Amino acid sequence: MFKRIGIIGDSIAHGFYDAEDLGWVARLGKMMLRAYSGRYVFNNMSQSGDNIADAYHRAVHEVGSRELDLIIVNVGINDLRRRKNSNLQLDFSEGARMMYWQKMLKFLQSTGTKIVVTDLLPVVETKYTEDASLIRYNSDVVRYNEIIKDICAEYKILFFARYDKWKVRDLESLYQDATHPNAEGHQLLAEEIFEFLQTNSLL
Repeated sequence: MFKRIGIIGDSIAHGFYDAEDLGWVARLGKMMLRAYSGRYVFNNMSQSGDNIADAYHRAVHEVGSRELDLIIVNVGINDLRRRKNSNLQLDFSEGARMMYWQKMLKFLQSTGTKIVVTDLLPVVETKYTEDASLIRYNSDVVRYNEIIKDICAEYKILFFARYDKWKVRDLESLYQDATHPNAEGHQLLAEEIFEFLQTNSLL
């Protein structure tokens, strides 16, 4: 009997800027089908531009209508947009983000599915051009990852931390722009998530 894996995320989980039009989710699916032929099906419910509030509402409608065995949540970078060179408050306050993460995890737990939450990857601040009106800062990413990690601990949900490993890599060669991995980056993401799932006996 096959198992169903669902993914809730934004453009990174949707697979933007993968030259092979796969993204890490489809690449993960190919790896799993090779290793466990016929045992898994995938439902990628990710949408470009989604923030944590969007992802929560999408999960209520889409996860709620499916019977999933595992769901991977990979969202949050769109919560961290600032005006370039500005110390103004983020458009999406920390309190609001925390509230939606709690709502998301509480809802997902109510479905009885196993859950994995990934952290946010570093951004390549040098890739933002002079014309960029919005920018994301790694200081915000680090802070947000700690918030998400703490909320996952509160709900006893697995948290997959990748930031420290990725920040020391040659991101110029792994990213298409400031936030989106290229084909090589998506492949590396798929390999890491596959290993994490295996290590934690989720496959």
